[in-house]
Amino acid sequence: MKRTLCAVLSALFLSVSAIPCAATDSATPLLPAERSYTAFADIPAGAWYADAVKLCYEAGVLNGTSETTFSPQETLTAAQLEVLMARVKWRLEGNTGDLPAAPAGSGAVSITLSDGSTYDAASFVQVAPTGLGGSELPRGDYIVTLVGEALPEKIPTTLTLTVDGTFSVQANLDRSNSFDPLFYMYRYHIDEADYAAHDPMVRINTYSDSDGASADAWYWGADRYLRGLPGAMDAALPETLAEEATRFDAAAAMSLIAEDELLSALSDAVPADTDRGDVKRLYQAGIFTGVDEAGNFDGKAPLTRAQFAVILARLLSPELRVTA
Repeated sequence: MKRTLCAVLSALFLSVSAIPCAATDSATPLLPAERSYTAFADIPAGAWYADAVKLCYEAGVLNGTSETTFSPQETLTAAQLEVLMARVKWRLEGNTGDLPAAPAGSGAVSITLSDGSTYDAASFVQVAPTGLGGSELPRGDYIVTLVGEALPEKIPTTLTLTVDGTFSVQANLDRSNSFDPLFYMYRYHIDEADYAAHDPMVRINTYSDSDGASADAWYWGADRYLRGLPGAMDAALPETLAEEATRFDAAAAMSLIAEDELLSALSDAVPADTDRGDVKRLYQAGIFTGVDEAGNFDGKAPLTRAQFAVILARLLSPELRVTA
């Protein structure tokens, strides 16, 4: 008997801009150069993003799309953004080399019913904090949904979920949100410490037909690494990794990896079109600016590789930061 799982992940995104303004006082780059830069053939001399590409390339955190090209106007996917942000965070933590691959078996999920029957789980993710059926779900609460027609005649009151093959948690039948014969919902809670060790937002083998991340995908280790960082449970990381990364996505990911000491405020300016705290934090630190004179972010716009290089350079080299 096969159990089908489904859930909804609510993600609010942040905005970002890549228009240079006035520089701040000089400071030592956060990451040292580890390789020499040879200009890419498709970056014109004097391009507004050329120095940023050079800095990020030399720091070893941003590569070209080939040995001779950078593709500055190509947009990033959300998966590419996550890999780049994970790489930067890994280096900022004092590590060298590539981010380690996720351990074998990570992301594996299974369900055990009260009668001892065990089934593989297709997917499950965090539920929107606004809850279901009007009920509020505290942070760290999750919902697993079983299709009603696949349930035994007597509906179990509890389920046991096992994550990564080692960590188990009990899920209780949520009667207020169960609608026989369509499906039954079970609520469970994972503390942030356990969340970091056993990421419950895994979406196994669902990448081809959903918005989830696959354990077989090239970006899986980076996705798992970012979502295990402190604060990731409340961060608005990209929900759909196959689509273009937006300026909102870039700000969400960069805010997650940047410690407070890296983001000293240069001004008390605020963006014109969003009140997100993450955006304000990065805006006032001089890493993001508006895209027009009004200070709007246009956060749903896609992010090009050139724009991302400039933003990343501002994070890595405080002397490049700007005042809004």
